[in-house]
Amino acid sequence: MRHFLILLWSCLAMVSVQAQSPWSRSKAGIYAQLGYHTIPTYTSLFGTNGADIELIREVSEQTIQFYGEYGVSNRTTAVVSLPYRFNERGARNPDNNLMFAQEDTGSISGLGNISLAVRHQLRTGKMAMAGALRLELPADKSKPSAGLRTGFDAVTINPTFSIGMGFSRAYWSSFGGVTFRTNNYSHSLNAGAEGGLRAGPVWVVLFSELVLPLENGSRTLTPLDALTGLYVNDQGWLSAGIKGIWEINRFWGVVVSGAGAAWAKNVPKRPGLSAAVYFKWD
Repeated sequence: MRHFLILLWSCLAMVSVQAQSPWSRSKAGIYAQLGYHTIPTYTSLFGTNGADIELIREVSEQTIQFYGEYGVSNRTTAVVSLPYRFNERGARNPDNNLMFAQEDTGSISGLGNISLAVRHQLRTGKMAMAGALRLELPADKSKPSAGLRTGFDAVTINPTFSIGMGFSRAYWSSFGGVTFRTNNYSHSLNAGAEGGLRAGPVWVVLFSELVLPLENGSRTLTPLDALTGLYVNDQGWLSAGIKGIWEINRFWGVVVSGAGAAWAKNVPKRPGLSAAVYFKWD
């Protein structure tokens, strides 16, 4: 059962996979999405060798995220993502009797890793291809004694290549790339795929994402990092999930998403939920 818990990390893959689309916006076309993501209270992490890591205290995370795309030209799209996070560490976990002298409770809120990207469609037609380059800025809001942080304290560069095909009532796409992260974090390989079918105004989409840490960074997982599992080194997962897109009309729609982990490492082990409202003008 543990391998099929819904993870917020996987819910956020909804945005990640969308950002790696092989299709571009039309010139001056706009897509804007405001989403809410949450990990309800959790007390354990997926460990490195299949064993769970029991946390000393309960932790929760909530994120409000703006995601936007703008068509610079018919082939080039600018992308931005602005997450604002609310993290909290509180009551003791009754399943863990350990404690650290430096541990603390409390909460923090602030911007996560702001992401800026450019996606260029290399090939149009039935088979679309695109290349993208994403830059992620550091998030320096943290409370080290409680293991709380709103993002990675590092610059991230992520080049990707994507490919896909669209039909009248269906589509599929996939992408692959490498994530380079500074400040002694490990780099990682990332890949994903999705496919969707349309039934009236609703799209039903299956998606998957792989984040595989290369474990080449010198930053270690300290006992304080293990207090929460929030944005620590060598995190990874293989997720498979489903999302629904309700196209209310030409301009407005709603997206909901959930996913499960076939494998994960150093990330929260707890059901997560994601919902968003979007506006588009093409």
